[in-house]
Amino acid sequence: MELKNIKGLGSKRIETLRNKGIESAEDLALYFPKAYYDLDSKDSFSEDGKYKLLNCEVISDIKLSRIRNNFNYSYCECLDITGKKFKAIWYNQPYIKNAIINGDKLFLYGKNSNTKHNYFVVSSFRNQAKISQETKLLPIYKTFNNIGQSVLLESTKQALKLANLNSLIPNQIENKFFTSSFTNSINTIHYPDNLEELSTAKQRIDIEKILPFIKINHDINKNKKVKKTQIYKNFDEICYNFCNFLPYNLTNSQIDVINDIKKDMLNNSCMNRLVQGDVGAGKTIVSLIPSAVCVANGYSAILIAPTEILAHQHYILAKEYFAKLGLKTLFLAGSSTALEKQDVFKTFSKNEPCLLVGTHSCLSDDLNIENVGLVVIDEQHRFGVKQRSTLLDRKNTIDFLMLSATPIPRSLSLVYYGGLDVSILDKPPKTKQIQTNIVSFQKEDDLWNFIKEKTNSNSKAFVVCSNIDDNDDDSYLGLSAKSMYTFLCNKFSKEEILLAHGKLDSQTEKSTLEKFKQPQFKILVSTTIVEVGVDIPNADIIVIVSPEKFGLATLHQLRGRVGRAGQQSYCFCLSRNLNETSYDRLKFFKDNLNGFDIAEYDYKSRGCGNLLGTNQHGKTEDIFEFISLETYNKAKKIFEEINKSYNT
Repeated sequence: MELKNIKGLGSKRIETLRNKGIESAEDLALYFPKAYYDLDSKDSFSEDGKYKLLNCEVISDIKLSRIRNNFNYSYCECLDITGKKFKAIWYNQPYIKNAIINGDKLFLYGKNSNTKHNYFVVSSFRNQAKISQETKLLPIYKTFNNIGQSVLLESTKQALKLANLNSLIPNQIENKFFTSSFTNSINTIHYPDNLEELSTAKQRIDIEKILPFIKINHDINKNKKVKKTQIYKNFDEICYNFCNFLPYNLTNSQIDVINDIKKDMLNNSCMNRLVQGDVGAGKTIVSLIPSAVCVANGYSAILIAPTEILAHQHYILAKEYFAKLGLKTLFLAGSSTALEKQDVFKTFSKNEPCLLVGTHSCLSDDLNIENVGLVVIDEQHRFGVKQRSTLLDRKNTIDFLMLSATPIPRSLSLVYYGGLDVSILDKPPKTKQIQTNIVSFQKEDDLWNFIKEKTNSNSKAFVVCSNIDDNDDDSYLGLSAKSMYTFLCNKFSKEEILLAHGKLDSQTEKSTLEKFKQPQFKILVSTTIVEVGVDIPNADIIVIVSPEKFGLATLHQLRGRVGRAGQQSYCFCLSRNLNETSYDRLKFFKDNLNGFDIAEYDYKSRGCGNLLGTNQHGKTEDIFEFISLETYNKAKKIFEEINKSYNT
């Protein structure tokens, strides 16, 4: 069902949703909440240092107090449900004055102030007048530009009625394993009555998400028995020639992984290998060597990256080395011109050997893959299961090499990598490590002064924000990329600062990142578009604004953007809304640089035994970030039943 059938969604809002990958009522129904407020919370104000959700009434106008430059607070008097009077306080959010009036009834999430008696520091809030449906657990969605919580609540409610959602599991098997249907579970996720009901519905949805992974792993294992047609010769010679052009020697770990790939490629059965390496471990070169072997033997190879920026970086690097070997390199992405696309399709239709580097555009049905011997998939966790399965269906003798810099917890590796051979690429030791610090709003001035001093001495800094616009999230006003850009332009020289985010067209985004390499630009303010593959070797500072809004894996990827040349570097986590749990997670991130350790900690602390985060006093977060092994094992049994039913 089309989005235009949902009341309240005009053309601009529909365009916003489409830009976020939500193109139908079905997509909107599957856009799940990021957190829940327990509206039955009976918490009252007390100075116990604990986070809680308060049901209260505003009994005064909002007042604004300015302490110094870049430090102010807004506050008002409130009554909690017991009639106790207290003051609600918002730090560095002067716009609250226009958002709340005397007499409003609010839900406030936060805790008492450490420095001011009888004050409640607000992390987030909701105006009760904007909550239309009655529920015990209020869903909280990640909002978009021009689409706030109330619009999402109402639109999702309509979408659930209009959407035609079908389970992958046949009815008779679904009834055998579940008491609630797929459709009912989706409704429950949006409007749960209690945490137990939410937990049951989550497992049902998780299994639906896991099944395609289990199927692709099953298909890969079947594919291992298929005898491939491509024959590779002179692997060592081509590898040696390629390495002669490198300005450095391969690490021992890179050599070990290349030997793993060599054995796979010289084998009669197809390669299905994952190379898992931390940020900066050298995965790209490891993938280009077997690609060169493939092309030098008369076959085509395809290297697919998740973003056009990363794909273009790979293309520039590959083109340089392949040209020295006399091998052809082509590029294909959504922004490619008609002439460029024509050149690619013509080359492949003639079965001319080349390396094609690009985005998912390389998977076009119009591309003849008859002569393709190797497909390399970078950041494979972002690569659609359906797309990988489609490639296998079109040609089942392709060698697959998957790369990932996003560490998956060891305890979850079966879910994602059950059909793959795995090589671990160790990160080469650096002489200087990245220093990570957690910065509170009270120390924010010191942070910017430090960055000013460093950028005056040829440093470069990333400033990464979770939102593009202020109205993307009421609780994080002033912390968006656009607001931070305006603030920094006033604090620094405007000519030194650039802004990049996902609403820019791909060409502008790419040119902005290229500009940042120029000496005159010192600071790049952006969203997480810099998370993967952006390589600015002399960047040595990254400020992650509102780090509590990111998973630890994302924080680790972002930290990996600096210090890439081995220089002393700094990662600052700038937060104004930290709770106890978030602080503990950031503390672990601060003290640990190993991506696999971080992933395992994130899973154990948030995904295992406490999936619903019930210790968070009124707020339940990130329930879809983790999948338990119990759920995986149940999904495996269901897949086996489905497979058996199709084969009988």
